Amino acid sequence: MAKNDQAIHELRDTLQNFLNFDQSKLIKREEWGTISLEEAKFDFERIYTIVNYLHILPIEYLPSNALATIKNELVSIIAIFNKINQFTVESPNPGQQRNEFVRDIQAHSELFYNQTAQWVPFLAYQKGDVARNIEALSQSIKQAEHLLENTKMEISKKENEIGEIIVKAREASAAVGAAVFTQDFKKESENLKKGSRNWLIAAGGLALATLVIAGLMWYYAEPGLDRGQLFQKLGTKLAILVILITSTIWCGKIYKALMHLSTINGHRALSIQTLQAFVGAVENVQLKDAVVLEASRAIFGNVPTGYIDASNTSSDGDIKLFEIVKNLMPKSS
Repeated sequence: MAKNDQAIHELRDTLQNFLNFDQSKLIKREEWGTISLEEAKFDFERIYTIVNYLHILPIEYLPSNALATIKNELVSIIAIFNKINQFTVESPNPGQQRNEFVRDIQAHSELFYNQTAQWVPFLAYQKGDVARNIEALSQSIKQAEHLLENTKMEISKKENEIGEIIVKAREASAAVGAAVFTQDFKKESENLKKGSRNWLIAAGGLALATLVIAGLMWYYAEPGLDRGQLFQKLGTKLAILVILITSTIWCGKIYKALMHLSTINGHRALSIQTLQAFVGAVENVQLKDAVVLEASRAIFGNVPTGYIDASNTSSDGDIKLFEIVKNLMPKSS
């Protein structure tokens, strides 16, 4: 065996012998009572840390003089540890021996650190941990860059799909909202139509009552009345007939108003359905804008139904609404 190989073997054996010692029992034991080596705890930990490093590092890269120096220092420390193991409180001057142990450990800890501190980083690099970590880090950075580039490409590819999804979601939500409004308009139209029937019956009943009462007044005339009585009877009859005729006309007007509103709400429901059909079938944005504008005019504009005179309605609200919708529409490119 070569001389350097012998020195390496001896140092490894010395390191193993050192690690056979229990650090906690070197500092404090129950049988020592209040005596302990707590003052040298840092030095114990520093020595054990360096020895653990050397135990796993490739010490074969150390020069011969370093191998011998480190081994000799460890042998000296092991000798102190053996003395500590043999120490008892029954020994003469236990306090003085404890102080000597502390001083020896502190001195050898400093010396051992100075002898090995310059070699530990070198051995760690030779072991390959640093180089391997640098290489792994470089590979991780390259992988991260590659992943970032792929992610950017994927995002770019998915951007159009996301835009289409958003458009579809908006169209779906708009379709749901349009369906809700369509049902609301239909329901309101039906309710108004049902309510108008009662007013039509009332108008017919009042008209019939007016005719019946007018006929009774015509046929049942009282003869022999003087002028005062005649005017009194005539005034009473005219008042009754005026009230009946006015009530009939009033009920007829309410019927016409309700039917007018019912027809408009039915027209609005049909207009929204037509709007959905045209918007779904047309792809051109300009055509969609035109359809929406015309549908808005048809839905919210004043629609002549024949129940109410169209000359009594104003178109100012239509113009304002049309301008508002026009300004809210997106500009087509």
